[in-house]
Amino acid sequence: MQNLPKIKDLKSPDGYFDSLPDQILAKSQKRESYPWIKWAASITLIVSIGVWQWNNYDSTSEALLMEEEIDLYIDSQYWSAEDILSMSENPEEILNEIIEDENPFIEEGSSDQEEIWY
Repeated sequence: MQNLPKIKDLKSPDGYFDSLPDQILAKSQKRESYPWIKWAASITLIVSIGVWQWNNYDSTSEALLMEEEIDLYIDSQYWSAEDILSMSENPEEILNEIIEDENPFIEEGSSDQEEIWY
């Protein structure tokens, strides 16, 4: 204890405690903010982005991706025509679509009898 330096008496500046309550009130009034506004803004932003994404979701894009993947398997000769027809529930429908794609000049219902192309 003898080795510790002696501290001089602490004195406050003149008039410090007279203005202290006003300073404390001023600081507390500045900090009065509305944290619920930040939460409401962030929730609104998240909801609006979700709605925007949901409205922009295109169900046909998923079908197109699947069709492109199927085309890739066919082009790489991983799948044959027989494989694809065996995976289908209605192979005649697939064959009819292929015929329509290859012959765009055939009109539907132009003849009383349907010709069987397969």
